[in-house]
Amino acid sequence: MKIRIVNPDYGVGEEAMARRCKFLQRYVGPDVELSMVCLTQTRVEIDSASDVVLAGPEILHLAHQAEQEGCQAVVLYCFSDPVLEACREQLTIPVIGGAQASMLLFPALARNVSVILADPARIGEKEAFLGTLGVDRHHIGRITAIDFRGKSIWDNREEAYGQLLAAGRELKEQGAECVALGCLSFLGLAEPLSRELGIPVIDPAIGAVSLAESLVRQGLATSKVAYPKPLSTAF
Repeated sequence: MKIRIVNPDYGVGEEAMARRCKFLQRYVGPDVELSMVCLTQTRVEIDSASDVVLAGPEILHLAHQAEQEGCQAVVLYCFSDPVLEACREQLTIPVIGGAQASMLLFPALARNVSVILADPARIGEKEAFLGTLGVDRHHIGRITAIDFRGKSIWDNREEAYGQLLAAGRELKEQGAECVALGCLSFLGLAEPLSRELGIPVIDPAIGAVSLAESLVRQGLATSKVAYPKPLSTAF
């Protein structure tokens, strides 16, 4: 089974992408081949709705290319799930976003979920967005953020973990039964946070890859009744 991970940030190095795939590989079966690609033409990182619009055409191209190369599923490596529905229109294989995967997983673990983002400026956007992903908004609790705007989470792991732990403790005190990490650069931090907090903490990257694998194993693909291919298409 081949799963292609589309990282919608520009210029992520080959070594960095391989490191992410190696970490995620432990959460899928031995017959699953993970590969990651990133933007090479559109010089943006997904930090706003404007970035999603600018990056959209190249994300669509990379997703379509994955299907052409024989991949059985595509994962969008971002908590904004950029152009998710457009990808589902263009492709016949499953396309999974990190945010929707998280929102679909938490009801199996708890009755409510709270979310920790990496940038306080994105809180309002995510409050509007997360309720559109298939889960009743009343089950989504507080959405908060650590303040890592303009800083590399990968280069400052201990600081990021410390801020996440403090935010998680506050959310638990306020009644959170489960926490979803709202940035895929938090990869690998959910498991130690869950142990420390004593409640489930969802890693959106792991959740998305695992869900994609499960759909492929079940022989399930995107409904073309729900997502018909556009009459006018570049592909």
